[in-house]
Amino acid sequence: MKNLIESLGKSDIESMLSRVQGAGAAAEGDLHQLVSAMPLALFIKDARSNVLLMNPACEALWGIPFEAMRGNDGAAFFPAEQTAYFLEHDRMAFESGKHVVYEEELWHAGLGENRWLQTHKQPIYDQQGRPKMLIAMCVDITDRKRAESRLTSSLHELRTLSQHQHTAKESERRRIAQDVHDDLAQNLLALKLDVTALHNRTRARQPLLHQRATLALSTLDASILAVRELINELHPRTLELGLSAAIEWQMQQLERRHGLRCRLELLEDSAALDQRQITGIYGIVLTALGYLCEQSGTRSVQATLNLRPQQLSIVVSGDGLSEPQSARGALDLGAIRARLADFGGELAVAHLP
Repeated sequence: MKNLIESLGKSDIESMLSRVQGAGAAAEGDLHQLVSAMPLALFIKDARSNVLLMNPACEALWGIPFEAMRGNDGAAFFPAEQTAYFLEHDRMAFESGKHVVYEEELWHAGLGENRWLQTHKQPIYDQQGRPKMLIAMCVDITDRKRAESRLTSSLHELRTLSQHQHTAKESERRRIAQDVHDDLAQNLLALKLDVTALHNRTRARQPLLHQRATLALSTLDASILAVRELINELHPRTLELGLSAAIEWQMQQLERRHGLRCRLELLEDSAALDQRQITGIYGIVLTALGYLCEQSGTRSVQATLNLRPQQLSIVVSGDGLSEPQSARGALDLGAIRARLADFGGELAVAHLP
């Protein structure tokens, strides 16, 4: 389209316009015939932004006949803010001396609605370099803009739904963690007290029962530890101490369970995060660490947090293979990507040699 406008502006239309100014009705008819033959909406303005010519496609697109628009800038047909917008871009085109492309809304009185247009304007100057005319084309992009708006609305609804699901999930995990703590954990502690008393009383007189009580205490200790870890995974109490403290504690658990070397680096911690953001970042880091632990040959992992107010960044790296080794690995990446999208972030995966 740009080439077409430039070609028209530098040859046929400009020469014909000069002929119109000096040769009368015959030349004007030739110019009208050329412009009318164009399939796209074409119009020409003078240096004062008054319409000199419109083709039928433009008349249909604007909903205004050329005879009504001839010699005026459109202020009588369009809302004041739209007219000001049109005139501003006319000036911008003349001042830049370049082909200008932009999107604008235009009131269509016949349809009773605003239409979205993509407008191309090519300025033409006289021999002294003064603005002479604008050759312009319009393309109706209303359907595309409405589709984009529907898509944006759908994405917003999906993001809102996802946020609601995450919030509901966190609330449910918190409730389950509290129930496990109040019931199972407390019952195990009470049982341990009873077994401890039995263990102490059988120490001297009942060695066999004492031995069984010792095994029972060992089993209870392991069960209590497992319950505590379950409660922490459901709703980490360590988050009450801060995000970095909670992540560091989880890394210590990875070192203990998997024998990995884990390191947390906090570059900046000045961002004021709400509870949803803290929980979200914590979940992202844990999922990323779990993903790296699934990689073959992983011996060490590192998490680097830069919690800046304007732009937060999280880098989690490991020395294992960088490609997903299981379906779970692919799901982990998908979960991280979805969680980041809730916060307007993006996931970047770098495969280093």
